[in-house]
Amino acid sequence: MSIKKEILGWTLYDFANTAFSALFVTFFFPVFIKTFLGGTEFHLGLVMGISMLASGIFVPLFGAISDASGKRKPFIITFTICCVFSTIVVAYSNLYFALIFAFLANFFYHSALDIYDSLLTNISSKKNVGLISGYGVGLGYIGTIVSLVMAFAILSIFGWESKQGVQAVFIGTGIFYMFFSIFTFITIKDKVVKKVKSAKESIKEGYKELLFTYRHIFEFKGLLPFLVSSFLFTDAMNTMIIFLYLYGSEVIGISVINFFYIYALMALIAGIGSVIFGKITDKIGHKKTLIIILLSWIAIILLLYFISNLITYVIVGCVGGALLGGVWTVTRPMLLTLVPKEKAAEFFGFQGLTEKFGGALGPILFGYVVVRAGYKPALLIIIALLIIALSLFRFIPTKKVNL
Repeated sequence: MSIKKEILGWTLYDFANTAFSALFVTFFFPVFIKTFLGGTEFHLGLVMGISMLASGIFVPLFGAISDASGKRKPFIITFTICCVFSTIVVAYSNLYFALIFAFLANFFYHSALDIYDSLLTNISSKKNVGLISGYGVGLGYIGTIVSLVMAFAILSIFGWESKQGVQAVFIGTGIFYMFFSIFTFITIKDKVVKKVKSAKESIKEGYKELLFTYRHIFEFKGLLPFLVSSFLFTDAMNTMIIFLYLYGSEVIGISVINFFYIYALMALIAGIGSVIFGKITDKIGHKKTLIIILLSWIAIILLLYFISNLITYVIVGCVGGALLGGVWTVTRPMLLTLVPKEKAAEFFGFQGLTEKFGGALGPILFGYVVVRAGYKPALLIIIALLIIALSLFRFIPTKKVNL
């Protein structure tokens, strides 16, 4: 199979899985919990935060086992199926079970995503790793737009403000995610290893490698500051993703149908931005690009804090979308500059660990502050996280990707 087909297969998983992030996490799970099940922002932040914490704990082990066995696809396929199943079950649950299955859906989504990221080493080189990563993120945002079109059609049939419409969107999201993932499962191949290990051997070696990395993490210069910084800036951005619709609804007064148009515009600009940042990072370096992105994020959140109206919300959403695409594009290859190629999946798991530990903090704290004091004070949490993350970059060396 040609490398071009493998690249297409890899990027199509971004196309598929962003439907879950857009339709479930950002849009309809918050609507379902608050409008139809009587939940609050704190419930939303709690379930998303704890699910990211759980995936952060287990993903490094999954990554270590996949590295030891030479098999990554089985993990991605299994986690994808479990995420799709849990997403659909949420549609017909009460508040208690909806929170449980949303926890599972988000856990499996992030578990699949980190191991999927490590496949980037199989299909890229030093010269194009940023660009290919950008293609994946860009196609992911196209997937967001296509999934929004699907949801638009579903709600036009079942009703924009109806519980049945939201339930149908959950089912459509699961089908969309599964269907477009199949091409990835078919085209991407695990690299052949000299000696294929049994499941028991893989688990044993996975634990061994995991413990070794914990003990020797300081030997990889710049890795720890990067992981902590990633912990903070990803936490801030994931929190914004989770509460994006509710902020627009509660503070600006945006309706469901109007948010559809705004979110589609955000996704389009984010897709363009991810490809642009993919080219920029290959030219000026991952570290410089990420610094520019974080400074820009701080600026637009400050703008939203001081001027909260429809115009600034759209501006911040569109600029933030492009910057968000840049973060996902740059972060993957930047990690590869700090770790050995043969331990890529394990260290993507470690990055997932730090991000998701932070992902547990941000949404829970943000949701708590919103319930207690409102959305504007909660924005200060986002700004603080980004400033601290940016300050750690002075400890991260500038290197080339290890491919």
